[in-house]
Amino acid sequence: MRKIGILIKKEIMEILRDKKTLIIMVLVPLIMYPLLIIGMTLGMSLIMQSEEEQEHIVGYYLEDKAYLQPIEELYQQEEWDFEISFVGASAENKNTVLDMADVWIGFEERAEGIYITVDYTSANTESEYTADALEELADRYREELLMANLVREGLSKDFLYPVVFKAVDSATATETVGMSIGGAMGMLLITMIVLGAFYPAVDITTGEKERGTLETLLTLPVTNFQMIMSKYVAVTLFACVTAVVSMISLAGAVAFLLLGMPEESAGGMEQVQLAGYLSSIPMLLVALVTTAMLITALCMCFCIFAKSTKEANNYITPVMLVIMFASMIGMVPSIELNYRFALVPLVNVSLLIKQVFSQQMDIILAGITVLVNMGYSIIVIWILAKMYDSEDILFSDGFRSFRILQKRSDIREGTIPANGDILMCIAVVFLGMIYIGNMVGARNFFASLVVNQLFLLVTPLFVVWYMKSDKKTLFCIEIPKLRYIAGTLITYAGVFCIIMLVSMLMTALFQESTQNMADAFTEIVKQPFIVLVIVVALMPAVGEELLFRGLIFGSLRSRIQVKWAILISALIFGLFHMSLVKFLPTACLGAFLAYIVWRGKSIFLSMMIHFLNNFLSLVAMKYPEESGRILPILAKEMFSVIDICVLAAIGVVCVLAGYIVLNREKRA
Repeated sequence: MRKIGILIKKEIMEILRDKKTLIIMVLVPLIMYPLLIIGMTLGMSLIMQSEEEQEHIVGYYLEDKAYLQPIEELYQQEEWDFEISFVGASAENKNTVLDMADVWIGFEERAEGIYITVDYTSANTESEYTADALEELADRYREELLMANLVREGLSKDFLYPVVFKAVDSATATETVGMSIGGAMGMLLITMIVLGAFYPAVDITTGEKERGTLETLLTLPVTNFQMIMSKYVAVTLFACVTAVVSMISLAGAVAFLLLGMPEESAGGMEQVQLAGYLSSIPMLLVALVTTAMLITALCMCFCIFAKSTKEANNYITPVMLVIMFASMIGMVPSIELNYRFALVPLVNVSLLIKQVFSQQMDIILAGITVLVNMGYSIIVIWILAKMYDSEDILFSDGFRSFRILQKRSDIREGTIPANGDILMCIAVVFLGMIYIGNMVGARNFFASLVVNQLFLLVTPLFVVWYMKSDKKTLFCIEIPKLRYIAGTLITYAGVFCIIMLVSMLMTALFQESTQNMADAFTEIVKQPFIVLVIVVALMPAVGEELLFRGLIFGSLRSRIQVKWAILISALIFGLFHMSLVKFLPTACLGAFLAYIVWRGKSIFLSMMIHFLNNFLSLVAMKYPEESGRILPILAKEMFSVIDICVLAAIGVVCVLAGYIVLNREKRA
């Protein structure tokens, strides 16, 4: 611990020598929040006040004076929160009046009544404001005419309104204001934490490489874990300071709005009770600290690949965009913190902040939010520590090597796609499936599946051809041994049981997403069975395996440890399916498929299992009753305790048995 303490002190001094860090950490939060919150509130108040005080001109034809006169008299008889001046014009000088008028009002008498037409420009604020004011006057004039007609006929107002509807808002001013600004406050706080962690993370990771001091640090009598933990703690401290300073600045800005602004400018915020926030501050502070821990670990994980600060900025920018997008979820009025969203990192904090501002914080959900972000932080820190133990990662070329952008004539035979090539390939596949697949899917959803699978098949083949890679080595094209086939099938039986349990858990957590996915497959299974086998089972077994276990896993395992190549390719495979329900089960399947490709030295093993897995799912969806009679477990939506225990036992036994068969040669 003493060594870590010394290293932390050293890292803090290194960070503090850059004055830009202090500006981002202290000055920006102290200045940004007052400017954004107070400045924008006062600015909008002044704009609205100026609109009310400014005289707005309404132009009309002089021959319409008789129609306009009642409305003009109504305007003069009562007090209104707007100023309007009516200017008449003849046909000859209409253009002159039109140039100075904000709107033009016209009248047309028909059998059913008088039609009023207002010509305005929605792109002009003053014109739109004047049109709204005239609409309010016309509504009042219409109501007076209606009441006069009722009196003339000896009828009361109740004749027109036999049913009266009145909505009573039970929300307090605090809840209303909190729901209005709470989401934005969450985004601001998380954004400031990102800025507080960003510059220190770049400086003590990529900066060390740029200054040439990383090699020197690695020779010190400390472990790599002690070194990375000292760097992580130092950056986290700065991110936490930024979070605390941001919170203080935010509290001051909100307090000013509640206490210091005049009532006409506060917009109802003066009714909010500040005392209600005090009990939530400790939990909010803990949530922000765990958020700072997670964001720091994420930033350092990406910075470790860069060789220059410019390159690190390029890596961190997408991460910042993803984090900011997650924090913006809290701004959606219909989304609130619940047990499902409490499991989603960063999103849960944004929703928790919205709860705090509306004084509706659920202490259980808040505790889950803190624990979840703490858990994710520990996982990312563990990954970061493992990455720092790998010299291949510390001194690799990162993601900046895009060899696929070179001329094919300049690429040597046997070139293995670099990390940058993999990243570009994933981006191309993802965007192609979104745009091309959705364009086709707008007319025929099943046809979009075919297009997507062809896209998955062509992309890795093109990359391997263009880069002159060794197809047999990269794709592991080799006839598998019978022992590996047997071990793979036995292991898959266990993995299948485990995936069923994981799928049940995800279905319970994300029921709405599960229903949407089931509705989509309802249309798919209407196709002929042989067509479904080709499109849903065979094509993914070939195309997806060539991409994920061939190009991606094959390239990664040549540069990093196999276990990391398996994990990364599995996560990409899970994300590729773009479903919260399918992410974890698909990632587990992807990890198993990558393992058997590596252990059995043949991509045909993963193709076989991929086909079998999709085929079983297809049969269960196409013929649910028949498959339920053969294998009753497939027909159950929820499992009993006995079912869970049986599946878990079979899963563990089969996985262990398959592992023994697959690795028997190694022990011998």
